[in-house]
Amino acid sequence: MLSEYFELTALAGGPWQPDAAHGGAPGALLVRAVEAFGGEEMRLASLSCTFYGPVTLGEIGIEAEVTKPGRRQQVVAARLVSANRTLIDARAVLLRRGDVRLPAGVGQVSSTMPPPEEGRTVQSGMWAAGESLTFYGTSNTIRVFEGGIDETGPTGSGWFRLEYPVVPGETPTGAQRAAAAADFGNGMAHPVAIGEYLFINCDLNLSLYRVPVGEWIGVESRTDVHAVGSGLTVTRLHDREGPFGAATQTLYVDRAGDS
Repeated sequence: MLSEYFELTALAGGPWQPDAAHGGAPGALLVRAVEAFGGEEMRLASLSCTFYGPVTLGEIGIEAEVTKPGRRQQVVAARLVSANRTLIDARAVLLRRGDVRLPAGVGQVSSTMPPPEEGRTVQSGMWAAGESLTFYGTSNTIRVFEGGIDETGPTGSGWFRLEYPVVPGETPTGAQRAAAAADFGNGMAHPVAIGEYLFINCDLNLSLYRVPVGEWIGVESRTDVHAVGSGLTVTRLHDREGPFGAATQTLYVDRAGDS
């Protein structure tokens, strides 16, 4: 059983309310906890997070334990708690790091996104909505090709580089960087306008078929919404070598002020 406590600072701040975190920050912390059980032999293959409500800034706890041990596959249950309440429930799958001989041409990846240097630079603070520090406005360097907070549309793409450690003194792993970037999907692609509508993700589901490398994580996202009041964001994840996984977010959708 792993149990740790952290302080979520303003650098983790999200877009929906000033005292709540962006989902990418606690997502990266949960990945860190899960990876502690894998060592050098296993890697994160998937993480499914259910959000019970806003994750408030300040002291939070991370608890994790192996629920299914194994040499080829492990399952880890984790949760984020604050003030004796569970705010995120998570389940992760770890797979062994193999070296499988595949048929010629199978399993080869190649870059399908333009490099981050070709994207439009989002100036630090531009997406911070007047706040001095936020996860999306300060903690990441962002290069956008399409979409983003300031552009309404069903699709969006860009690159994210986490500029602060998930935990002070530690270098973020590729999977931690992937979780931090994956939660930007519904912010990059939103067919309804920010300010007029809410489109808050109720979960984050991350699947990685290989370990991402480097500091930059690319996202290609599409969001579909329906008048029943929900939506779905599907994001393809990239590094400089090419795609390495995908993420989904289930959205609560409503007109701002009506919820």
